[in-house]
Amino acid sequence: MNIPFFRELDIWVSCLFLFFAMLLFMWLGSIVGRKKSEKGKVPESDGNKTIFGAVFGLMAFLLAFTFGMSGSRFESRRAASITEANAIGTAILRADLYPEEHRKAFRADFKDYLQARIDYLSCQRDDPKLKESTLAQQKATNSLWKRAMQLSINPPSIIPSNQMIPALNDMFDSATSNDYGELMTVPQSIVFMLFILSFVSSFFVGYIWGEKGKLDWYVTTGFCFLSALVIFITLDLDRPRRGLIKLDTSHNAIFSQIDQFKGE
Repeated sequence: MNIPFFRELDIWVSCLFLFFAMLLFMWLGSIVGRKKSEKGKVPESDGNKTIFGAVFGLMAFLLAFTFGMSGSRFESRRAASITEANAIGTAILRADLYPEEHRKAFRADFKDYLQARIDYLSCQRDDPKLKESTLAQQKATNSLWKRAMQLSINPPSIIPSNQMIPALNDMFDSATSNDYGELMTVPQSIVFMLFILSFVSSFFVGYIWGEKGKLDWYVTTGFCFLSALVIFITLDLDRPRRGLIKLDTSHNAIFSQIDQFKGE
């Protein structure tokens, strides 16, 4: 299941809708429960308790599962950023193995590549600068690889090139892993199921309260708010370029590599 509109929708909008929808379903459940109670059919029978408990348990399980998936992906993105920072630093240092002429050319290309990566990672989603930085990165990548390949067939540069080429491969591969890590989010079908279970649970809570004839809006509003807040944090973890939770700390490991070019 893949609905672009849902994926592009701001998290706070989705969770605000969830909060009010849960209140609505809770109110509808209270109406149904009150009518059953007036007819002498007690909503909270032993059979109903079992079903209610199963639904609430299922919601708790799915929420914990989704939060675990989001947290795992968030940690993977942080680790990918650190790995990329180490790969970039290693590749830049390998430029010192070449004579001064080739060293300066490599460092100029590395500076362009690193600046493009910094611009890319600093962009927000759908930012026009995102496409521009991607093109700049590709240009610097081609320049680095072409230079390394040319020098690899030059006898005096064979040994340095044997060190540089693997470092460039690691740097390019780590950038790809980092970029695609942002796209690997929790499947939308799981998120939809979480929303549906939230609605059903709210309906059952209202259904149970219907036995008393009136909802305690302080308690029920608190339940809906906390549920929506936990789901907000879960989704926020899963969308690195949007929301409140960012990868700034791990990205700083990449950004700090630009300090190697001060004064050049």
